[in-house]
Amino acid sequence: MEASALLCRGIRWPASPGTPQLSLDDAQQASRDVKLARGTRIGFRVLPGRWCLGHQLVADKDHRTLVPCPRQTLITSGTQCDLCEAADQTRAMHDFHRSDRASPGLRDYLNQPHWLYIATFAHGVTKVGTAANPSKWRRLAEQGAIVARFVAWCPDGASVRRLEDALSSGLGITQQVRANSKVRGLLEGHASTEQLDRVNAEAATSARSLLAEHLGASGSTSRIVEERWHVPEPGVELLVGLNAKSLQPYPADLTTAEHGFTSISVLGQVIGVSIEGQSGLFVANAALLKGRKLELGPHVTKAPPVQSALF
Repeated sequence: MEASALLCRGIRWPASPGTPQLSLDDAQQASRDVKLARGTRIGFRVLPGRWCLGHQLVADKDHRTLVPCPRQTLITSGTQCDLCEAADQTRAMHDFHRSDRASPGLRDYLNQPHWLYIATFAHGVTKVGTAANPSKWRRLAEQGAIVARFVAWCPDGASVRRLEDALSSGLGITQQVRANSKVRGLLEGHASTEQLDRVNAEAATSARSLLAEHLGASGSTSRIVEERWHVPEPGVELLVGLNAKSLQPYPADLTTAEHGFTSISVLGQVIGVSIEGQSGLFVANAALLKGRKLELGPHVTKAPPVQSALF
């Protein structure tokens, strides 16, 4: 990696309510994160190419090690090269409840309480997902949900994923929502946050009803819960813009050239930014920066004559 280039890992959220950061590593893998507090100005140049983000080793439920890609591989899709994808010990968690295959460290991680949630996004799509107890709040902050409710507590990771599968098959609720769709929803969504809350509440009620039948028949120690998750403070101004239908697409290709803007609001992997000389709040998809190498500096966004959403 060039001495001044920083590898971007997207937006990192803290474990509990706080300020998100643009995650950046230097050539020695030292953190150079930039806090995305309101009013923070960021300028950078995007270098050509996209790079593998490495892989994770899981020692136990409290300790993980991020291993940089040993080959510093250029990639064209995803966030990992084939070597790092095969070595990543966290990947097994998604199929552990069916395969029972996991490293000792991952087994320890999965052998702790987990939560099942129902989340709704700006384009009106609702998903079911899971979160380990320590990342209960952060998981939804990372997802960029507009509204969410926890519907069940489970004693371990295998139990919660079986319930997740039960809701997907029984109610047709998806387990994945594409990042591009989340961004497009902020710009093109026709529902207000109030309407999205009603959608989420109805889905959560249906989920709890099905879970009650499932848990009653299985004798599981998992239990149904009713708990609302609220969008963190940094995301509020984006929600205001969503309700007012005033959000604008970021006016340049974030994967190349130079950019400079002021961070105003953050929701998931989206930054609501202001641009010098232009009015309004622009939606910048920071997920596009994952795996990119950035050079920080006094750069500015050069908007083309015609603005268009770039996903």
